[in-house]
Amino acid sequence: MNIPDNLTIINSEYIDNYIIRLSFSDGTTNDVDFAGFLYRHPHPQYDKYRKLTKFKKFSIKNGDIYWGKNGDLMFPIENLYFNNLERCYDF
Repeated sequence: MNIPDNLTIINSEYIDNYIIRLSFSDGTTNDVDFAGFLYRHPHPQYDKYRKLTKFKKFSIKNGDIYWGKNGDLMFPIENLYFNNLERCYDF
């Protein structure tokens, strides 16, 4: 499956726990649950985002979702669009 050309995230909304609603430039909206990824793929750089106070401090920059000043945690837009974070990092 392919994503639309020049796809970006245009809006985001924290929903609950580790779920964020993402709205894309083609009109698609997905509620993406990041919990599975955060707990199945431990890593010192982004383990801190298991704390909801830190997790909620995300931002949208240049059409992508980021955590941290230096993009400590970010995901390929394709995986967010298809709501499949497990394909991001196959360890």
